Amino acid sequence: MTQTFYYREPRLSLTSAGEFFVRLASYCAYLIAALAGGLFILSDLPYLRSLGVFTAFFLVDRLLHVGEGEKTLTELKGERVNVAEAVTPAAFRAVNYASRKSLALREGFHLTLLRELTEQREIKESLRRLSVDPAMFAERVEKYLAESVSAEAPEKGELLKLVETLMVSAYHMACATDERFIEPRNLFAALTAIREPSLASIFEFFNLSTEDVTEAVIFGRWAKRLSRLRRVPAVLGGFAYRPHFLRRRVMNRAWTARPTPTLDQFSTDLTNLARAEAVGLLVGHQVEFKRLLSAISRLGKPNALLVGAPGIGKSTIIAHLAFRIIKDEVPPVLFDKRLVSLEISDLVANATPEVLSGRLQKIVEEIILAGNIMLVINNAHNLFRTGDAKKLSAIDLFLPLVKNDAVPVIAATFPKEFKQYIEPRSDFLEQFEVIPVEEITEAEAVRILVYTSIILEREFKISITFRAVRKAVELAHRYLRTNPLPGSALELLKQSLAGAREEKAKILDEGYVVAAAQTQTKVPIASAGVVETEKLLNLERTIHERLVNQDTAVGDVARALREYRSGLARKGGPIATFLFVGPTGVGKTELAKLLAQANFGAKERMHRFDMSEYQDKQSIFRLIGTPDGERTGVLTDAVLAEPYSLILLDEFEKAHPDLLNLFLQVFDDGRLTDSLGRTVNFENTIIIATSNANSQFIKEQIEQGRTVPDIAEELKKKLTDYFKPELINRFSDIIVFRNLSVEEIYTVTGFLVKEVADLLSDSHGVTLAVEESAIREITRLGYSPVFGARPLRQVISEKVRGVLAERILRKELKRGSTVTISFGGGEFQFAVKE
Repeated sequence: MTQTFYYREPRLSLTSAGEFFVRLASYCAYLIAALAGGLFILSDLPYLRSLGVFTAFFLVDRLLHVGEGEKTLTELKGERVNVAEAVTPAAFRAVNYASRKSLALREGFHLTLLRELTEQREIKESLRRLSVDPAMFAERVEKYLAESVSAEAPEKGELLKLVETLMVSAYHMACATDERFIEPRNLFAALTAIREPSLASIFEFFNLSTEDVTEAVIFGRWAKRLSRLRRVPAVLGGFAYRPHFLRRRVMNRAWTARPTPTLDQFSTDLTNLARAEAVGLLVGHQVEFKRLLSAISRLGKPNALLVGAPGIGKSTIIAHLAFRIIKDEVPPVLFDKRLVSLEISDLVANATPEVLSGRLQKIVEEIILAGNIMLVINNAHNLFRTGDAKKLSAIDLFLPLVKNDAVPVIAATFPKEFKQYIEPRSDFLEQFEVIPVEEITEAEAVRILVYTSIILEREFKISITFRAVRKAVELAHRYLRTNPLPGSALELLKQSLAGAREEKAKILDEGYVVAAAQTQTKVPIASAGVVETEKLLNLERTIHERLVNQDTAVGDVARALREYRSGLARKGGPIATFLFVGPTGVGKTELAKLLAQANFGAKERMHRFDMSEYQDKQSIFRLIGTPDGERTGVLTDAVLAEPYSLILLDEFEKAHPDLLNLFLQVFDDGRLTDSLGRTVNFENTIIIATSNANSQFIKEQIEQGRTVPDIAEELKKKLTDYFKPELINRFSDIIVFRNLSVEEIYTVTGFLVKEVADLLSDSHGVTLAVEESAIREITRLGYSPVFGARPLRQVISEKVRGVLAERILRKELKRGSTVTISFGGGEFQFAVKE
């Protein structure tokens, strides 16, 4: 059914005098009723005393609901909905005052209302949480208000249309934040969505978006409640709205339920927790909850199995069902049900197989006799672990209960355990509707953390800004992907609070959150500082201290990193993806190692995959995990553990074609889903694929005297012999490495010899000096136009490392001595000086 929303409030059409007389008449009526009720109660006539008591109840009821609208938002039903019925007196007064003042002083209505709202305590608190000074905000409003005065008064009809548009928008804002009525704070949030230049300028000046204000007013709501001496909930479930009078029924309506002492010993009654305000709040997961409610309400197989990662919200969804049960907001078939969660760990603790079997049989009997139990089995896979090949497991004893349509069962498990334990048991699985539980959105996570922040403030004695909450969710969702939202964001927020408390800060802002995220992830999240900026600007020079030539490759990689750290890199993909092609031994892999060292902080931040080991179709499961969930993927695990890193795919052309197709998605949008359904984010990685494709062609051309730059374009065209065009087009750049000259190999020899000297000094305290004659001879022996610098390491190992190793083992080299290597007379000479 399509609903039409409108706003009709007769009091807005009254004149000022008419409004005064209506208000006066209302006050007089209540005064007369109070006096009459008191006199009637004191009367000797029974019927007058009864009338007096009735009048007293009426006045008390009006007093309890004095700040509320005529109806709650959930009570507004029908095709045409007048949202005025859900407006609180405070919200109406603000709108009424602003409309009358706008007409009288010829001021803009929206600006007049905004000025009126900024004087209220809850709006000021909301602005502070948004890191906005309320006084500065009010000054800005006054400035624009003075400019909005017009020569002609606005027409009444036009003004009423503005009011109606605003109130309908406020209605939707209130529904979005689970309000009971339309409050002044919802009017403030609705003003951010009004397309009026002056309003837009004010909100843009303070960087306030509609989404941010809508969530931040929750802080204002609780500031208002605290001002009325209402306590802050101790847990998140306490924020769920409960009626003033909630029926606390211990028996079902038919009085047919039976006690369950054994079950009570090994379980938790979630409906009791909901009554105690310990559980109940649900943000997001509406699709999953509706499916759950539908599954357990049907007549046949009323069972549901929730499957999701740890911390994704399975228990929250189930607990919300308990909350809805105590409010009778469920289908009639679920009325008076007790939602009981069986604690498997308590059940099997210190129990022999015989004792466990006895406990389970007793529990099953009690559940069936009680007739009002809905059983919850968290970590249902544990039921499959309690037996062996010769004895029945717990699930075999529970299976008759699961097949009993009179007892709804809600089970929960993790994706890996679902594939490993539950999926193979078709007799168990076919009794359930499987409901995958997805991660909540960032906006929903922000809502949860806003509520949680109100609790954390009491614990840490630190005021939390809304921008800090939003930043925690944003960074957790981007960098902390091993855990889903909102748990990852909550942990980050707590770490930020711990850091702020150490510095004795009173307010938690974005800076503390960024610092905590950087410490946890080792990812440079904050804007580049002076030291990092200097390093980025001189990255080419740093790399060329260890890498000879290849200016194009080094320049392209450095440019991509500078774009990333300056915030100009493209969104939705890795930092950059490069395909390095060219002859062997020219520095393709070495550049990746140096880049990991220079920019990512250590060579260990490079994850290297030799694609020659992934030539069969099944090898794809080594990267993303096996379908049964038995083993996770080495590639996805590496990126989950270190989201800011370099991925090196060596000899890319040797991988199986299906595996190459896997990287199409990674190169395009920077995401990959593993076998457990986890989405892995590659947006903070640089991916370098090296290839010796067409190596025979390169070898032949070099032997004919041509250089790599001469054949570069031809070589790129020949890549389609190995890779699909759509894969080639996904790379940020294809870089052809040129072959090295003799003089460049000589420089490389110097680098490699220095490595040996540093290792010898660090390990044995021996100084190594290598004369130019020796370096020239090593270069001559290790030079190959076709294989580049690759033979050099073998030559150095044979002529230098091997000899030094023998002398160390013979105790000929002592700490503090110096070894000088030279070449003469056709052989290498080693001179040792103590």
